[in-house]
Amino acid sequence: MTMTSISAVIKTNVPRQSIRKDFLSKLTEYLCETYNTESKRIIVEIHPDTPMMRGGLSAPMMNIEFYHNSDVISQTTKAKHATGMAKFMGEELRIPIDRVLILFFDTRKCT
Repeated sequence: MTMTSISAVIKTNVPRQSIRKDFLSKLTEYLCETYNTESKRIIVEIHPDTPMMRGGLSAPMMNIEFYHNSDVISQTTKAKHATGMAKFMGEELRIPIDRVLILFFDTRKCT
């Protein structure tokens, strides 16, 4: 296990009742496996029913602010990590991959 810490803040216009009760647990497990870290180092929060629009459409969508301290995520690898997360979210919440935006923030560089 690494000392990687992650905080994922998820905003979506998907209704609360459409999100399975085990979603946050499954997401935590996915992040633990992907970033080789312990669940005690993962924080996830979801804000459903958020009024959102992208490209003039209010179809299901999601924005994720992904805070991390991992060397695994870099300028050259973040697209791969974003695609993997978008696929996971798409499968779990039935959101098209092109409607998921993930912004990465390396907390070691934040002041």
